[in-house]
Amino acid sequence: MTRSPLRGLAFCWIFAFSVLPSQLHAQQSSPAVATIAYANSADGLRQLVNSMLLAAKQKDPSELQSMIGEMEIPNYQAWFTSNFGQERGESWAEPYGRWLAKDEKEFQEFFVKLARMEGEFITQSLDSASTWGSLNGPLDAYRAKWHRRDAPRDEDIVNVGDFYFVEGRFRWFTEGWYDPFQTRAKHSFVPGKVVKKVQPKYPAEARENKIEGVVKLQVILRKDGSVTVQNVLVGDPLLSPAAIESVRQWRYEPTLSDGKPIDVETTIEVTFTLKP
Repeated sequence: MTRSPLRGLAFCWIFAFSVLPSQLHAQQSSPAVATIAYANSADGLRQLVNSMLLAAKQKDPSELQSMIGEMEIPNYQAWFTSNFGQERGESWAEPYGRWLAKDEKEFQEFFVKLARMEGEFITQSLDSASTWGSLNGPLDAYRAKWHRRDAPRDEDIVNVGDFYFVEGRFRWFTEGWYDPFQTRAKHSFVPGKVVKKVQPKYPAEARENKIEGVVKLQVILRKDGSVTVQNVLVGDPLLSPAAIESVRQWRYEPTLSDGKPIDVETTIEVTFTLKP
């Protein structure tokens, strides 16, 4: 039996009209998700952390988790070494990767705590060279703080974190992170004791220029006895990198609260003196 070409043509038209509406519906129901671009400025960072706070207030953990995940430093091992040099970069990249998942979880919990408070963010740009020592190139860095309105005067401002602007996004510097609102037991407290000190190498340029002095570092003594350097509080730019490198190799017996190890923020001073 011979099939009519008109019959086949009619079938094609029926098939096309039955499929096309469903395809159009699928395209309309799956719009592209817009990504907000925050300006490379202190105000841009303030807008970002305010958006994170809003997600926490709206009890949207998946959105908040996604925003924190987007602040990871891309290809962080290469990034640290290219900006801070091979030796210092590797020593910073290792703990960054090791603590990343834990730090991100605690950072999310921290924003949930902020959502229950009355306050506002304060953001500022940082002088990267004076904060972290010598760099291999320009680096845009910022700091966010939280002003709590109902807190005592000496506790009304706490550090939220430091951020770099890398590849069009703010990237959270987890190295200096700890929760300033973490609950600590008050019954027994045993401060950590240093068990290993590494003397700094006197920078050749500082020695040639007869530069001496004290470098004061803000640090966190971790539960495992390691030391995380947050930033340089006082110190000559030629001496600060050497102080950071040595202190990062120090080890402590962990600080104990009711017999349990905890992270503690403190300061360490490194003295550079030229011998006669």
